[in-house]
Amino acid sequence: MAFENLLSPRPPGLDRREIIRRCEAFLTFPDLRGPDPTLMRELCSPDVVCEFIGDKMRIPYAGRHVGVETLERIIRTIAIDFEQLDQTIWEILVDGGRVAARRTVEWRHRGTGRRGLVELADFARVEDGLIVELVEFRDSITILSMAG
Repeated sequence: MAFENLLSPRPPGLDRREIIRRCEAFLTFPDLRGPDPTLMRELCSPDVVCEFIGDKMRIPYAGRHVGVETLERIIRTIAIDFEQLDQTIWEILVDGGRVAARRTVEWRHRGTGRRGLVELADFARVEDGLIVELVEFRDSITILSMAG
């Protein structure tokens, strides 16, 4: 990305209500086993940049990734290890094309059976109607304790 683009990003291409609607759809999969590929491609840029903050030695999908297919694969991998039982989005804040969301997800680790309530903070950037960047912080301690 050029330095000039950082200072003046492209417009979101959506009004605030539509940004919130799309972010809610992105964060709450109707099928709790993982993402709907059609929905992911509707909401995300093909070259979406996603970063999952955490120690890659302990959380294999942590790090920076590029592409909607990669994002789908990561979400499917998480769904293999964890069953999502419930989810609450507490708030979504929108400033132009920048979005911040705070949510909790109740997961059960499929291997250990342990349950936990995981706090997450998601930060996204929307340009021309698509999510082009996603950064997620999660309660890694709870995730690791569920995994044993």
